[in-house]
Amino acid sequence: MANILYETIGRNYQVPGLPYEEKFEYVKPVVFDDVPTRKDVVDLLSTADSKTLVNPWSLQVIRGFRDYLPTTFKRITHKMPSDTLEELFGVDANWIPESDRILLQLQCETEAKGATLDAAIVHDRMSLGTVVNKAHTLNRLYMIGRLYGHLNERPGYPFLFGDLSDKTTWHDALSDMKLQFIDYIREMPLGSTRYKIRTRKADVGADEIKDYPFIEWFKQKLGDNFMGALLYGSAARTKDPALYSDFDNWVRVHDVQAAHKVLRGTCPAVLDGKVVEGDASHAPGAKHLGVHLFPEDDEYLFRHILFLHDSKEFRKHTRILYGQFPFPVQPMEEIIERGLSHAHLKLKTIAGSLNWGYSAPEKIVGSPNLFEFIAKNKRFFLQNMLNAIATPQFRDKQVLDALLRTRGMEVQKYRDDPDYIREALISTFIDTFALQKEFVAYSRTPKLDFLGHTSVAADPAGHWDRLDDLG
Repeated sequence: MANILYETIGRNYQVPGLPYEEKFEYVKPVVFDDVPTRKDVVDLLSTADSKTLVNPWSLQVIRGFRDYLPTTFKRITHKMPSDTLEELFGVDANWIPESDRILLQLQCETEAKGATLDAAIVHDRMSLGTVVNKAHTLNRLYMIGRLYGHLNERPGYPFLFGDLSDKTTWHDALSDMKLQFIDYIREMPLGSTRYKIRTRKADVGADEIKDYPFIEWFKQKLGDNFMGALLYGSAARTKDPALYSDFDNWVRVHDVQAAHKVLRGTCPAVLDGKVVEGDASHAPGAKHLGVHLFPEDDEYLFRHILFLHDSKEFRKHTRILYGQFPFPVQPMEEIIERGLSHAHLKLKTIAGSLNWGYSAPEKIVGSPNLFEFIAKNKRFFLQNMLNAIATPQFRDKQVLDALLRTRGMEVQKYRDDPDYIREALISTFIDTFALQKEFVAYSRTPKLDFLGHTSVAADPAGHWDRLDDLG
């Protein structure tokens, strides 16, 4: 059993004008001195009231946030006594993170949070909560970026994207949000590192391309707008259909919003050697067709790939099925740091999902992709942790699952059972926090020289205290 080391309560920041589904007035971070047990978690969440969002954390996770998600660290600890801050985290109450730490967090979050918008549009994975959350994220990242001068000033803040309480606007609103995420990636500083570019071209012959019928489907749907497709994930590494459940693709187009209009709500999947749409995509044996749209210009592709958790994995372990893609060749030290930044963002995502996963697991019933998105983060965190503290190398999910088993962990598979879903999410939370404890024990120091940015803390707008709300 872990002990509560620190807890506080404050107003739950909401962007004025957005129609939030959850009406939490307060947020209550609770920091345990160790990885909490199942009983610790259940006891804490079961006492929460309807007005308060309770976020359980561990000391080890907060130490990681100090380095990789500094605005979240600030929000959780901003009322902590200065002597406690110094004892536990080596900073005092006046500490302001260096500009490069903020920049790495922004690059990571912008890439990760913007990557799921196309799936929402193409596969109709939309609810008021998810749509408003994306709008909230864009507003939050903008304010953080402006405080440090990492994003350009733009008119219209706060960004409301129309009347989001009207679900008929969601497709267009999400498409507009996608363009704003793209703008953020184009605007952020890159640092002084210079990278070699390796352009990969289609590496699939005329006979083999028949194994990927969705290429013809993309051509038919998108016409001249279609520029390229890169297949990633397990399907890019094996032909055994038993070893993969989907075909995930980067799709390069001339016009992203035109592609959205054509693909919205098609819900494509591959079944019996052809692409099916709509209800047929849920038939037994159908392989989900994932679509992540990229604009045409090489500069954007370069930046987006640079901000990934592991560009080498995408450069070495994917297949170009059509067109071409430029890849920056990053030093492994940089890849490790970016991977750790993304891994800590996953910790935050897992903790954030725990509240509604515990109180309303029925919301995930019928959404296996959402469940798996959360559950498989154990693999993601373990991979990036081992890159940092052991040998940096690619590990497929079979290897990672074996390594998890040596730690008494597993990645749960989806079931249409609310009680099972609740327990699986609690297990994912505890296990991932345990992996973070293992990582922190190595006392690793971040190496952010690749950003080439100032190492002096900066607060150009003089409003660092606002990040208490924007963590």
